[in-house]
Formats: sequence, C-alpha cells, structure tokens
Amino acid sequence: MSDQEAAAGYRPVGGCAECRRIKDLYYRAWRAGDRETAVELTAEMGRHLRRAH
Repeated sequence: MSDQEAAAGYRPVGGCAECRRIKDLYYRAWRAGDRETAVELTAEMGRHLRRAH
C-alpha cells in the first residue's frame, strides 16, 4: 500500500475481526501522525497473525 492510499484511508477488506480491529487502530494512528502507536500496532499484528492464523 502506498503512503497516498494510507493517507486517503484506504483499507483492504478481509481478515478476522481482530485483524480488522488492529488495522483500524493502525490507520487511525497513521493518519494522526502517531508513528509510535503505528509501530506498536504493526508488532501487535505480527503477534496476532502468528497466534491466530
């Protein structure tokens, strides 16, 4: 995904409810300029993917 797509609020569809929750929080943080939270959510998504999928 490009930075422009992310800035425009583009969100790929799919994943389980927890994937969607993490993605939603990530995009909110990204749009707000909160890079620290975005990085934390990236790590959380990785942990979730290893555990659940």
